[in-house]
Amino acid sequence: MGLMDALKKEFCFYPLEGEDKQSVLTDLIEKFCAAYGFDEISRKHVEDAVFARETLCSTGLENGIAIPHAKLDFIKNTLVALAVSRKDIDFGAPDGNTTKVFFLVLGSTDNPSEHVQVLSQIAKLAKNTSLIKAIKNVGSPQELSSLVLQEN
Repeated sequence: MGLMDALKKEFCFYPLEGEDKQSVLTDLIEKFCAAYGFDEISRKHVEDAVFARETLCSTGLENGIAIPHAKLDFIKNTLVALAVSRKDIDFGAPDGNTTKVFFLVLGSTDNPSEHVQVLSQIAKLAKNTSLIKAIKNVGSPQELSSLVLQEN
């Protein structure tokens, strides 16, 4: 399974609400879990796992991108959401720059190699500066999904 198998148009969100790392992550997780149809217990497990992962080390990358992620035992196949914030968020990126583009990756504890493969594909996509610039400037979820799902 690759990134484009895991990312669907209904998991492309704009705009993310929030003023800081925690509130943006909470909004992203809530939007994704609602779109996927997770119940409240599953949403809480996702939130706990993603925040626990962030306490180990920030998932902020260079070029204004972050890849919050976690592996969960109730996930069977890797799931990906893509979201853009209107605001610049301090996400602890190594280049010191703020973040606007967020890829949420939820993988299976039973299939860690698939999870790593998708993370690797996102990291490669993140090097496409013209695509990332276009993603940062979208104005709707439809524009975001069209841009990314057509591009790849």
